[in-house]
Amino acid sequence: MENNTPDLNSSNTEIINIREILIKYLQKWHWFLISVIVCLAIAYFYLKTTNEQFDVQTTILIRKDNSKSGLLDMSMLDGLGGVSGTSKEVEDEIQLLSSKTLMTNVIKSLGIETEYYEKNGLRYDEIYPLTPLKLITPPLFNDTVKQSVLFKLKRKDAGYQIDFKSGRFSERYEVPDLNKTINTPLGAFKFQQILPIKVGDSFKIISNSTRLLTDAYCSSIKANSATKKSNAINVSTVSACPKKSEAVLDKLIELYNQDAVIDKNLIATSTAAFVQERIKLIGTELLDVEMNVENYKKKNKLTDITTDADIFLQSASEYDTKLAGLETQLNLVGYIEAYVKDNKHHYDLVPANLGIEDKSLLQLMADYNKELLERMKLLRTTNERNPVLMQMEQQLKEQRNSIIVSIASIKDGLKIAKKDVLGKTSQFNSRINGVPTQERELTEILRQKEIKSKLYLFLLQKREENALSLASTIPSAKTIDPAYSSLAPVSPKRTMIYFLALLLGIILPMVYIYVADLLNNKILDSKELKRLIKVPYLGSIGLKKDAGIVVVREGLTTPIVEMFRIIRTNIQFMLAGKEKPVILITSSISGEGKSFTAINLAMTFALLKKKVILVGLDIRSPMLGNYLHLSKEKGITIYISDESYIAEDIIVPSDLHPYLDVIPAGPVPPNPAELMMNQRLDDLFLQLREMYDYIIIDSAPIGLVSDTYLLNRLADNCVYVARQNYTPREACTLINEIYEHNKLNNMSVILNGTDESSGYGYGYGYGQRHHKTDSAEKMNLINKIRK
Repeated sequence: MENNTPDLNSSNTEIINIREILIKYLQKWHWFLISVIVCLAIAYFYLKTTNEQFDVQTTILIRKDNSKSGLLDMSMLDGLGGVSGTSKEVEDEIQLLSSKTLMTNVIKSLGIETEYYEKNGLRYDEIYPLTPLKLITPPLFNDTVKQSVLFKLKRKDAGYQIDFKSGRFSERYEVPDLNKTINTPLGAFKFQQILPIKVGDSFKIISNSTRLLTDAYCSSIKANSATKKSNAINVSTVSACPKKSEAVLDKLIELYNQDAVIDKNLIATSTAAFVQERIKLIGTELLDVEMNVENYKKKNKLTDITTDADIFLQSASEYDTKLAGLETQLNLVGYIEAYVKDNKHHYDLVPANLGIEDKSLLQLMADYNKELLERMKLLRTTNERNPVLMQMEQQLKEQRNSIIVSIASIKDGLKIAKKDVLGKTSQFNSRINGVPTQERELTEILRQKEIKSKLYLFLLQKREENALSLASTIPSAKTIDPAYSSLAPVSPKRTMIYFLALLLGIILPMVYIYVADLLNNKILDSKELKRLIKVPYLGSIGLKKDAGIVVVREGLTTPIVEMFRIIRTNIQFMLAGKEKPVILITSSISGEGKSFTAINLAMTFALLKKKVILVGLDIRSPMLGNYLHLSKEKGITIYISDESYIAEDIIVPSDLHPYLDVIPAGPVPPNPAELMMNQRLDDLFLQLREMYDYIIIDSAPIGLVSDTYLLNRLADNCVYVARQNYTPREACTLINEIYEHNKLNNMSVILNGTDESSGYGYGYGYGQRHHKTDSAEKMNLINKIRK
């Protein structure tokens, strides 16, 4: 027995007892077992219904292409087909690989807008590439539909059951065979059987919107640089159908290379068209000149030039050659000038390397073409209102003006050189004045023919070089590793899921118990009760659900019997040798085990061969007679109200023990408080003190009525009964108030309904442990009495 003083701050300063916490949780081990089994079952069901995900990846190397492409130096295309190794250029290629346009082309090329799944146990597994059936959709359905369409198909004995669902539409169809057209709210669909389908086979077919499917693939496929200093790019995804993902990645790289080759050949193709146009024009002019030569010779009947003019003509020929070269340069520069000034070629690439000798003009044209290519590349991913695009257009305009200005300057220089050559030619012409006019005129015509012929042959040569460049273009990316999938699935991780399920199965009961303790306003155990009250604590009474009301009997040594014996010993110390004491049993509210305690406590005293009487004074709600199966016709209420009755008339043998008698409460009176104050009750107890060694009173709950306070005049010791997980914590305030104001004589407290194994370790060595417990209780009681 202990005298406890509650500490309001004890919850903050109390040392955590790990052993007590473990014992509290281990007492509910079956909760943990059930929780673990349920969580593991959920994990097992999740693994059975979840598709395994595999990692699929491929690696490509971006080439740096320094080859020439016909008329144009292909180093200008480094930003398109091959990168120079900088991270910025690799990032540009990653953006191309991640573009929605490229992914849309991949989806359409593979025809994977519709997905096919076969039921395998509790889940559906995707089938690719060979499917047992094919869904035929309306024309352009996948390009126009806004949401996915789901078909669930099951083979039955008499045909097929097809469930259709899309958004708010849901229909079921029964068809004898798959060749029948199914008319749905979204159009007419038809299935084409490819492989035999057995009875009971179930399939799920999903026809997706191309736009939504493109977004999904773009989100799932990741492209990253292998290392910061490398041109290699890793392209990967995670998929439940690895074969399909391998096909998607391979097709993605294939179309990416095709797109890059098209970009590389764009300038060469533009140059080829320009050269072909000039060949056609020069060919016509050359034919006209040749016809003039033929007609002039026929008209003047000329067959050969006189040898006398050979020496003069040879000297003049050198200047004629220079003049021809100057004329060629003037024509080429004129062609370029006309091409640049023509509005229909405003955003076309300027032909380069046509034979123009001026290096500054060549550099200007190369810079202009490179800037124009960047603009064309940017147009693929943005619109014409982009500020960067508008700035590039301004730069192109300035570069075009620079080319025009440079051409004008070059033309001026060529004209000056031509004038100088013409002056030299005039000097030789003056020396051949004697040559017949016909020969001089013929020479002029032949000179024009020579100029046209050289230009024509030059353009034919460039056309062949450009065609060779188109034929020898290589892909931009080299595939290092074709698409391959991991051997083991990357998710779900079975070991991790089972471990988490096991961990969750352990944590959930712990959290529930902890939260329940936080929300519970009942007294949890004896330690909490001792901490909250100031009243001496007699002991605990274990919970024995199947033992009935009377648990203390002759010859029994169960743990709960020993608990009552300890309480009996502590009460004897509190009585301090008082003879024939009256012990009052009360509680805060009904249901705390007050009558149960009174009956069994009386039995413990009867086992000492002491005459004991149990008096039922809970006259408002008498339960003592019901527990002991006594008649309600006689009792203490009859004795108090009818003076003809004597004590022997209401005393009833208990039939539990020869030394235990009972006085039941009797009928419920209309004035219980007045009966408690009646003098006959005092006289009765005087007689009982003479007849019995111990008098046990089963009184009313003190928290509900005042009857128990009225009985305090008769009691030598008051035992207050609380019940674990039943009595509210607020009742401790009432208990302390009663004790501090001495409203009940020699008050002490018992905790009823405790877990039998929580405080008493019966079994091996229990006697020694209880001996120590009794000794401690006795020492506390002696200290209390001395105080």
